[in-house]
Amino acid sequence: MAQQRVTVDERTPLFLLIIDAIAFWLRNQPVFWLLALPIAGLAAAGSYLVGTVQQFAFLRHPESWHFLFALIYAMFLDRWIKESLLDGAEACEGVDELRRALVPTTLLMFTILFFVFAMILSLLRLQGIGDTLFRWGVPFVAIAPLASFLAWLPHVLLWSTVLAFLALLAPASSAATRMSPAEAWRLAAPVRPKLFRLILGATLLSLAVGAASVWAVEVLPKKAWVPAALIGVQRLVDCLLLAIVGHVLAVLFSALADWHPPEPEERPFRHMKLKARSTPR
Repeated sequence: MAQQRVTVDERTPLFLLIIDAIAFWLRNQPVFWLLALPIAGLAAAGSYLVGTVQQFAFLRHPESWHFLFALIYAMFLDRWIKESLLDGAEACEGVDELRRALVPTTLLMFTILFFVFAMILSLLRLQGIGDTLFRWGVPFVAIAPLASFLAWLPHVLLWSTVLAFLALLAPASSAATRMSPAEAWRLAAPVRPKLFRLILGATLLSLAVGAASVWAVEVLPKKAWVPAALIGVQRLVDCLLLAIVGHVLAVLFSALADWHPPEPEERPFRHMKLKARSTPR
């Protein structure tokens, strides 16, 4: 039985949107694990081979791994957004075509653009909160993961702000809808604060998990499989965060752009909305 979609608009609180995203994730466990487990397995296997096999030492450059997983995350996000957009849709040729469609080139280019932007920010060496506290001699910043996490805050704030202006390009691309950056900018105007908080929160949580995994490597037994397992767990958490972000983007795009999933051609009154009749007093 098809699940009834939750009606949202630009006034829906972000908290309720996240609750709806978690509920959608719980209803679609097979799809999530089918997509996320290969990502986590690839990350764990790659980390283990690079750390233990000398022939793979040339793969230890983190930038190449970051770029690879940025593209993989884009593919995961596209598939999850499609599942969200088509939630409850009737089976028809249009739905099948959209579901089978490969990740759009627009979304991949969008991902590459923001990956390069993140790399540029890292090269600029923006002054981080962690660096400032270190200069002041605050004792707790001697903990390396926390200091690294705080040092990235200015980069994350700037990156999340720019991404919030264009975030609706992702669901538009997955829905096979032509949308320019200017149109995405205007469409996101009513929900831009929500998008900023959503993206910033997900990014900070991902960085926090990464910092915690670095700390865990130092305290857990010195086994070759420990860093690989932690990398796999980190990628699973990233996939969960992407699933929540992707669903929220999908429902906001559907509400703001008045987008509907494809329907059978023979169905009468397609896309017609019914208004509730007022009850006479």
